[in-house]
Amino acid sequence: MYSYLHKRSYGFDFRTKIPKDLIPLFDGRRKFQISLRNLRSRESQTLSLILKQKLESLFSQIREGMKSLTIEEIKDILRIEVRKQIEHSKHVFHGTNKYNSLKSKESLKIISDREKKFHSTLSDDLKSYEKELDTKLESILQSLNIEIDKNSNNYKQLRMSFIDLYLMRYEWIRHLINEKRFTDVDENDFRREVDEKLKMNLFPELQEIISQQLEPKFYAAEPKLNKLESTPISECIIKHLEEKGGVSLRTNQYIQTSLSILIEDFGDIPIGKVDKEKSVKLKSHMMKIPKNRNKLPKYRDKDFHTLIEMDVEDRISTTTINEHLSYLSSFMDWCKRHGYSNDNPFLGLKLKKTKRPIDERDRFSDEELMKLFSKEYYIPNTEVLNGRYEFYWIPLIALFSGMRLGEICPLYLDNIKKVKTRWCFNLQEEEGRDDKGLKTISSRRILPIHDNLIEIGLIEFIEILKKKYPKREKMFEELPFVAGSYNKKPSRWWNERYLTKLGMKTKTKNFHSIRHTVIDHLKQKGIEVNLINELTGHSTGNIDVDRYGSGYDPSVIYRKCIKRISYKVGKKSIDFKSLKVDWKKII
Repeated sequence: MYSYLHKRSYGFDFRTKIPKDLIPLFDGRRKFQISLRNLRSRESQTLSLILKQKLESLFSQIREGMKSLTIEEIKDILRIEVRKQIEHSKHVFHGTNKYNSLKSKESLKIISDREKKFHSTLSDDLKSYEKELDTKLESILQSLNIEIDKNSNNYKQLRMSFIDLYLMRYEWIRHLINEKRFTDVDENDFRREVDEKLKMNLFPELQEIISQQLEPKFYAAEPKLNKLESTPISECIIKHLEEKGGVSLRTNQYIQTSLSILIEDFGDIPIGKVDKEKSVKLKSHMMKIPKNRNKLPKYRDKDFHTLIEMDVEDRISTTTINEHLSYLSSFMDWCKRHGYSNDNPFLGLKLKKTKRPIDERDRFSDEELMKLFSKEYYIPNTEVLNGRYEFYWIPLIALFSGMRLGEICPLYLDNIKKVKTRWCFNLQEEEGRDDKGLKTISSRRILPIHDNLIEIGLIEFIEILKKKYPKREKMFEELPFVAGSYNKKPSRWWNERYLTKLGMKTKTKNFHSIRHTVIDHLKQKGIEVNLINELTGHSTGNIDVDRYGSGYDPSVIYRKCIKRISYKVGKKSIDFKSLKVDWKKII
């Protein structure tokens, strides 16, 4: 859920590419960007999903060729503006913090002063303000490719509606600070006020409209939603994620990607409207989503509903669909427990797998390992002699530990330490190191380092880095942090460059196959499953063991697992020692 969100020193920016066919309409601009300054990470991430959905809708409208301004188009523009006002009210004015009464008083005074100034401007110099507003409206209309006569009644109506909307904003912010205290505010209250005061019926879904022309036996009125059930999906997502702990930043983003599909498909509707019909519909839509929709140029500019209408062969896997459904089910369970929903409509919707989990990723054969880690191919392709440390060490560490890519890439130098007499990797959560991703609670562990890694110079490498660069903290500082992880660069190098060059690239072989190789290697040697799970950071599947067990001593893991990892082709051991380089000359 997040190529749209970019970390800045002050917070986040929302960015997205303007579709190629629309670039001429935006004076050649190729990117759309707005600042989400001062928003918390989770709020920014969820808001980015909403913004993306709104933009896709807007781009679709532009493609339909709007040429003049109708009443419905006025409504569309105002809906966007209303959303902006709500977000502005909620996130900019921090006096809504119920735990800071002084801040609230200060904010109230600021709001009051601004409102007085605005009223004064309207009374003393309305013409000047209308000209100022005309400039803003002209910009909006141009971006929508709408041409209109400024002297027309439609335009004058739009301008007056904007003034009314800005006046309402002050009242709404005061309401937030004084009475509702931010987190308890129902956005629909504001939307209803907008409808009532502007007399434009911008949000008809909030009105209880029962047509008298319809026969009651065929049509039943929708049940009225209570205040909690009327909460928009986006707000429920924010609250849900704020309570959810014990997951890595990467996993958190996976969860948000899954939950965002609700908004992409149905818009930011009240959570109480997510019923069985919608859950089944969403499942059918997910089965039509193309793989890598945010990466491949032919898909990434398309909105959700355009994508599911396309005839594509390479669609997301059953595993991915089930992951989405699992996160959605967990989310709706949370909503049900907290009164936002009466039911979990995603329960029992998972697709039946046609393959065993073990068949979904191939392991590397011993012959392939010999080729992959031969001095002939490995040394020149990793570019270690040119000072590229990451491509050299990351696959080797994975091969002799079973660690995930997301566990290796964020390692800090001081995560390599001695436990008693043996060097180990420290895979524990650490305060102030949120980028050190751990997939699950079971992932927290201390792993002894394989003798082969020590023999080819891992400890020597660490010590030289510490001595030469005293301020350096991370093993692989060169890796960029993209979309919540450091995985992108080494993953792309291994999967797309190295495997392809050696003729080993298949749909079922990638970097994760190294982990499968380690697990299968130990299984074939008769190692106990509990020990393998401890090594690789998997849950044992036994509730009592997972809850009350303190884990194996590192010496046991070394003796029973790590030491047993030895790759051979026939009776000949693979020569990993030939990969050793002179680190003093390289660093």
